[in-house]
Amino acid sequence: MIINLEERHIDALEEAQERMNHCDFCPYLELKTLLRVTSPQAQERFRTLFTKFYGLNLGGLTDDFKKRYFEILFAGKVIANGHPDFSSILHELSLIPRKKGDFAMPFSFVSKLVAIHDESSPIYDEHVRNFFREKASTAEKPKPDRIIWFAGFLKQVATDYAAWAKDERVTPILDKLKTRDQRLNHCNPIRLMDFLVWKVGNQKLL
Repeated sequence: MIINLEERHIDALEEAQERMNHCDFCPYLELKTLLRVTSPQAQERFRTLFTKFYGLNLGGLTDDFKKRYFEILFAGKVIANGHPDFSSILHELSLIPRKKGDFAMPFSFVSKLVAIHDESSPIYDEHVRNFFREKASTAEKPKPDRIIWFAGFLKQVATDYAAWAKDERVTPILDKLKTRDQRLNHCNPIRLMDFLVWKVGNQKLL
């Protein structure tokens, strides 16, 4: 896992900021606003936008999965004892079969569910894992061990993102990003790092 950023990472983050488009973060900002509105119309708009932005139509997810997923999301009970409750959410959602009848640990989708409520909780996907040079937990391992690995990895990512955001080489990059939309000034630095690291991976900048 990367703890100290190398110059190649700084260069990649800078390039990611330059390539950032409004479609990379504006849907998220709208989702944060919609989450505070409890009307059926707002929740339907939220589901549609969230599904498109975070790719819930990919991965073979069933309607039953998505129904329960959004029930958990709108209930908002994602924190337990001061920490993201990854364990109970993953245990429940991993028992819902995918369209082809198999089962999977929806690590990325659960990280996004928690992150929409808690900006200090980073998002997990292959781009984040690759940036940190972290190998995915294999399906052969017991479910509890995989969940412990996942929660531990995201905790370290959050720690590193928070530290990097204060790095004198990264701070100017974040400042430039925030000039694109004044609402980004109200985002947790961890979420801003999410945007950049995703863009690094999406654009293959490392």
